[in-house]
Amino acid sequence: MNYQFKSNIDKKEFDEFVKNFSSTSFMQTTSWADVKKAWGHDFVGMYKENKLVCAAMILKRNILLGKKLFYVPRGFVIDYTNKELLKEFILNLKRYAKKAGAIDIKIDPFICFNEDNIQNIKKSKGIDVRKTFTKKTSEIVKNLKDLGFVHGGYKKEVNAYIQPRYTMAISLKDKDGKFYEKESLRRTFPKNTRNYIGTYQEERGVEFSYSTDLKDVKDLVSVLHCTEERQHIALRNESYFKQVMECFPDNAVLFFARVNVDKYISFLKKDMKEHENKKEFCEKQIKEAENVKKQFGPKPLAGATIVMMPTCNIGTRVASFLYAGTNTKILPSLKITNGLMFYRLCYCLERGCDYCDLGGVDGSLEDHLSTFKSKFNPNVLELVGEFDLVISKFWYKLFNIAMNIRKFIRSKR
Repeated sequence: MNYQFKSNIDKKEFDEFVKNFSSTSFMQTTSWADVKKAWGHDFVGMYKENKLVCAAMILKRNILLGKKLFYVPRGFVIDYTNKELLKEFILNLKRYAKKAGAIDIKIDPFICFNEDNIQNIKKSKGIDVRKTFTKKTSEIVKNLKDLGFVHGGYKKEVNAYIQPRYTMAISLKDKDGKFYEKESLRRTFPKNTRNYIGTYQEERGVEFSYSTDLKDVKDLVSVLHCTEERQHIALRNESYFKQVMECFPDNAVLFFARVNVDKYISFLKKDMKEHENKKEFCEKQIKEAENVKKQFGPKPLAGATIVMMPTCNIGTRVASFLYAGTNTKILPSLKITNGLMFYRLCYCLERGCDYCDLGGVDGSLEDHLSTFKSKFNPNVLELVGEFDLVISKFWYKLFNIAMNIRKFIRSKR
């Protein structure tokens, strides 16, 4: 076959190809390259009869003495089972990388070894799971290895690789591939989760909204700061989220949860009159609500998240839940995070998403993220992880030695 490899592909042409290639990630768009400003980038691909047939957005990082690392996040954009095309693309990509001074090409495609429902894993429930991400995995892995890619292993820790190997995702379709109705989706959740969604929160003054307005990023960051302080972690800053919103104006969406405190207090007073046995609880909650109003105002922001809607038009369309924060000082008994999760799921359902990727978890499924996400009956996806195509064995070995020394020094601080 007559294939032609090209670099520096026109942005519009590249994005049009990726958008109309089945099941691609937002991380393989020119917009994601614009977000990752600390990295260089290029858009490469293979043409057949002047038509683009595969592509890759490559992030480039300078390391030392003019050498570079190449990283293709959640890529390539290619049919991995087309051995001829894959071989030609990799051969040309290696030549391109060597000429550019790259020592390694790292990829972490969204391909799964395993996918199963959390209840099957934890409780051996026997729930039917629609298999979407595990098709031809063994064949794909073999094809990559045959072309010189080295698999990075099977570590379970959430931070073991650039992207987590384990993630949780909620299917917005039933086992037969039909979209859920909102109520039937809610019914898939465990009872102690779904009982705090819908009417329960509406009656108590919990309000949800979404926004694509840049000025609302500050509200997201204010809630993320609460999470940072509580968990002693560092998340992204305001300029980063503004960059995401600017680069993905049609895909990045902010979601918020607020509490109308006066409405909640009215509900409590009415509930107390109608149910004598709730008097003590209601009086305690009224006092707490009044303190919240005094400290945070009449309609405080209790939770905020950012979601990346699918950037592809065909195949399996996945919405990615990127960052979420909660102010736990605002009426935690209302279980506001439950409602905010469901509100996001319904937003994605209305826009034809197949799945909502809740983000990475530890492979042990015992971390706090797994505990929270498990409340929504997700599927657990074990991804294939990272592959490395080493371009220069000497420089790659030297780089890994330097990185191990750096990790050792940091661990002793």
